Amino acid sequence: MIGALAITLLAPWAPIAYAAPDAFPGRNGKIVFVSNRDGNDEIYIMNAGRTPEDVASLRRLTNNSVPDRDPVFSSDGSKIAFARLRDDNWDIFTMNSDGTDEMRITQEASGEFQPSFAPGFSRPRQTIAFTSTRDVSARQPFNHEIYRLDPESARLPMQLTFDPELDTEPAWSPTDCKIAFSSKRAGGNRDIYIMGCSGLDLRRLTTNPTSDSWPAFSPDGKKIAFQSNRSGNTDIYVMNIDGTGQKQVTTDVSEEWQPAFSPDGAWIVYSSWNRLGNADIYTKKLDGTAEQRITSGPTEGVQNTQPDWQPSP
Repeated sequence: MIGALAITLLAPWAPIAYAAPDAFPGRNGKIVFVSNRDGNDEIYIMNAGRTPEDVASLRRLTNNSVPDRDPVFSSDGSKIAFARLRDDNWDIFTMNSDGTDEMRITQEASGEFQPSFAPGFSRPRQTIAFTSTRDVSARQPFNHEIYRLDPESARLPMQLTFDPELDTEPAWSPTDCKIAFSSKRAGGNRDIYIMGCSGLDLRRLTTNPTSDSWPAFSPDGKKIAFQSNRSGNTDIYVMNIDGTGQKQVTTDVSEEWQPAFSPDGAWIVYSSWNRLGNADIYTKKLDGTAEQRITSGPTEGVQNTQPDWQPSP
């Protein structure tokens, strides 16, 4: 499907107030992530800390013979959307944050992945933006586009981007009708763009000759974290939502990628390689201090990736 039927715009789009959570890790929620520690990519959840109680809180949410990836919390932290490889194809699913009540959202012959929930104050709030390969063809083999879908209605998905190059990794602003995403439409490298939630008012935010990708909004909607290899290896950066004030947060010689903000906006969580050859989940303050490794292995070669931090209710 090249065209798409429009669905009702989400409303109202007014800023909402956020209650300041306790100091980290306190009641800063949980962190969901992907791990292959049990032989297959599955989704896990644990407290955002490194105390014995936090480590013991680790729980596996999905358990099947096919991989699950791209977990992301809803704005109230009660649900998780994710992608599952089913029938040789990726589709979007949702579940409660405790792993119960799984529901399949997309059932196309194409691949649908990288979901992002609409803000909790929008109507309908269960609307999900996602990346789709339904527009890939022999003439346009890299044509990944961004769509949005209201699973609670019978309407067809609404196509938001129209470019023959990659448009991927949508991230919905928690405070506005805006979606950030990465795209290769300007050339061979990825850059961060932002658009209205109906696909209008497109603006390019990064113009670095290297790759910038994986955008994530801060809880107040004023900043975007992203990964970039402009320093020679992949690190985490933060910028204002108009692209100004770009600042490097991680400076380690290893790779850091896939950032997400803490509920209070003072920390980020991300994936990074450790000295054992594992990918683990780390947290760090925006000023670059107080780094903490959240996951450990448990064995050599285990990959713990794609973290997202549970928002405050």
